Amino acid sequence: MTRKGALVAAGVVVVFNLATLAAVWSNRSGEPEAVLQLTERELSLPPREAENTALALRLEWVDPEILRPGPGWFDRQRLEEVGFDCSLPVTSENRAHYQGQAPRAVFAVLEYEGEAWRRYEAEPMIPPTPDQRYVDSRRAERDPGRRAQASHLVLVDVGRDAAALRARHPNRRREIVMPATATIRVVEEPGQPAYLEGRVAMIQPQQVNVPRDHRHLLETLQTDWRRRVTPEPGLPSTGSITPRYRATVKWGGSLEPWLADVQPSGR
Repeated sequence: MTRKGALVAAGVVVVFNLATLAAVWSNRSGEPEAVLQLTERELSLPPREAENTALALRLEWVDPEILRPGPGWFDRQRLEEVGFDCSLPVTSENRAHYQGQAPRAVFAVLEYEGEAWRRYEAEPMIPPTPDQRYVDSRRAERDPGRRAQASHLVLVDVGRDAAALRARHPNRRREIVMPATATIRVVEEPGQPAYLEGRVAMIQPQQVNVPRDHRHLLETLQTDWRRRVTPEPGLPSTGSITPRYRATVKWGGSLEPWLADVQPSGR
């Protein structure tokens, strides 16, 4: 590389770093958009990787509607509100119309240990009958072990306007608004009319980076970590039942989270 090329490359790096710092400052300036106290259930620790010096916790959440029959609250009306075309009758002939629609960028609300979690926790853990297993095999995962291990962060709402969602969910110590991706699907059950339902396929960002000054405790816990099975979005994970740490996470004006503190669970 020539001297001029090296200078150009260095300049690009400097500009990128300055832009990143500016974005971080903008996100964290002023009062946080939300502040939550979470545990290992909601912020899972990855296995140690020798070649990776960075550390990030995976944000875990659940969507109990996956385990319930019927369209739930993410129904046809809500699908239309977030931009899906639901104008055709819901029939087998029109399945391609619905399945061919691209995912929509939305905002999702996750509630921590609120009414949605208490309802989910209180539901009977009844496995599906043989006639119900065709609907969604994941509904069979409603058992005591899975329930005890599940994140207490529950999907409760979606919309296209983050400010409107915050107005509907004003508790900034229990509810967070995050960018997400929604999909549409046609569900056909024997003996029942077909219906539409929405799913949140992804919450962004999926991870919370751990600053260097908070890594020591978590890296110590990584040494005896048993590799957990990575769940599908919105489904319970399969980690330890008793959380080993708790963390304070803040969300800024750009709805980006950052780790403000982490402590052992017993403290």
